Amino acid sequence: MMMDAPWVVAHVERPNAPAPSPTASARLNDALKLAEQLGGSTVVLTGDDLVTSTLDYARLNNVTQIVVGKSSHPRRNPFRKTLITSLLEASKGAALHVITEQAEAEAVAPRPARRSLASWPWAGQLGALGLVGLSTAVAFLTDRISDDANLAMFFMLGVLASGLTLGLWPALTAAAVSAFVYNFFFLDPRLTIWIGHPADVLTFAVFFVAALITGWLTGRVRDQGRAVSRRAAAVAALLAASRRLSSAVGHEAAAQVLAEQLAAATNGAAVVLTPSDDDIVLTAATPALEALPSVDLAAARWAWEKGEPAGAGTGTLPNSAWTFRPLQGGRARAGVAGVEPHAVHAEEDERFVGALLDQGAVALERAEFAAQAADAQALLRSDRLRSALLNSVSHDLRTPLSTVLGSVTTLLDYGKSLDKAVQRDLMLSIREEAERLNRYVGDLLDMTRLEGGALVTRREWVDLRDVLGAAVDRVTRRLESRQVVRDFPPELTMVKADPSLLEQALVNILENAIAYSQDGSRIEVAAYEDRANVVIAIEDEGRGIPTAQLEQVFEKFRRMEESTDRGKGAGLGLAISKGFVEAMGGRIAAASPIHDGRGTRILISLPKERQTPEQLL
Repeated sequence: MMMDAPWVVAHVERPNAPAPSPTASARLNDALKLAEQLGGSTVVLTGDDLVTSTLDYARLNNVTQIVVGKSSHPRRNPFRKTLITSLLEASKGAALHVITEQAEAEAVAPRPARRSLASWPWAGQLGALGLVGLSTAVAFLTDRISDDANLAMFFMLGVLASGLTLGLWPALTAAAVSAFVYNFFFLDPRLTIWIGHPADVLTFAVFFVAALITGWLTGRVRDQGRAVSRRAAAVAALLAASRRLSSAVGHEAAAQVLAEQLAAATNGAAVVLTPSDDDIVLTAATPALEALPSVDLAAARWAWEKGEPAGAGTGTLPNSAWTFRPLQGGRARAGVAGVEPHAVHAEEDERFVGALLDQGAVALERAEFAAQAADAQALLRSDRLRSALLNSVSHDLRTPLSTVLGSVTTLLDYGKSLDKAVQRDLMLSIREEAERLNRYVGDLLDMTRLEGGALVTRREWVDLRDVLGAAVDRVTRRLESRQVVRDFPPELTMVKADPSLLEQALVNILENAIAYSQDGSRIEVAAYEDRANVVIAIEDEGRGIPTAQLEQVFEKFRRMEESTDRGKGAGLGLAISKGFVEAMGGRIAAASPIHDGRGTRILISLPKERQTPEQLL
């Protein structure tokens, strides 16, 4: 049994059974809720026969494994078969598993079915004879103690009981035998078949009329009950199919679910074809099928193009081995479904298959809309990224290029006439803007690697204090008068990470802290650990991040909403840091404000290979 297979908990409500007690109802509701909490689905069936209702649902829903529990309570009727025995005799095509208190699961091997008494053709007549015998015994005892009793009423009760419980033909049998016994043993002259009084003929006629009426009513009620049970089973099957179709992810998955449900409903094979490049192709089949013959494909194309059934059993290409029907969605045809022509018999099966085809068409259409929406969303994201890139190139890259070009032009044209201090200042501007330009290009390349899935991480043992020190050294020249405060413990558990990616992520965070804090402020770099993680914290004393923007601070091209932030970067640093940290299995978060309405703290958490006991922290 596959671990990821869908499973259903079924409960059968019997209309002829007494209402359950409040305790039993509560226990049933708890069991159904538990099944849904564990990831299964639930269904409530209706039917007088537990075995028939269960197996009908299993057949319609392509159930291959049936699991039942063996009750630990003693049997109330030792002459009546248990549910397990009845399921074992009647089940076909499904494995039966019995759960006991001692064993977890036990697969019951199929055994040759034995005919039960109810399946014999003369079982109803035997029951009718038994009721007549009981009526005779009661009439005999009453005749011994009373001379004026109307003994015909006892036989009338037997006939009515036969009609109500056994049906028409057993009731007629009971009427005929009751008339003979009543006339032979209790009417004068006794022990003869002669009818002494003409009024007794009316009694016999009443016997047969009562048998006809009660038998006909019983048969009608029974047929109605069976029809209700079949409709309830069909509704339950449609509900289960709707759930599976709704949960199917993707066009092919929805087609496969529809093929499986059609195969289960028709007890035969089924195929589903969907459009592709102005044609239809085989998308799903149960059982698996590589391809369809040309005559079958021609019938499927006809059903697709004309929107009418084609193939076997129709007037179009009847030589096909399949009956193809169009899957008409809400806006257009979503495909074609084919079933074997001998699989659909009764009118109720035809209605059920039609409803299933309608659900499948809607599911396929919905899957197509979802795919189109996903493509549109991806295109929208691509357009946004392209617009942001153009915006970044037009300003963030153009500004340092303009500065470099102006400084170089000034040096070339007026270099000899400029003081050395001015020349040095221009050279420093060129270096700073070139470094700024290099950072922008590096950020764009890193983001391209993240977006394209080309980022490859290497895992090795790393002391985060060393990586933090290297990151601080890389930004030392840009600190100006800012002070970096290091708060490292004397001992820190090593973690597995990519040191180069982690260092670049920390450099991006430090540069962001430098960009948004004032000269003379403090930037605190700390590291600590808990039982499961090693944590890095970087704090600044800048103006902080508005609470409404905390969720978007790690998005691409995200800056603070101020015009002066144009010189702070392209808005990719924190987004790249987030991508690098998550690629190593870590987490990153931001908190702001942290001190007197100002300041920002960025936290990076990297998991340990093994948790540290609390007493060692």
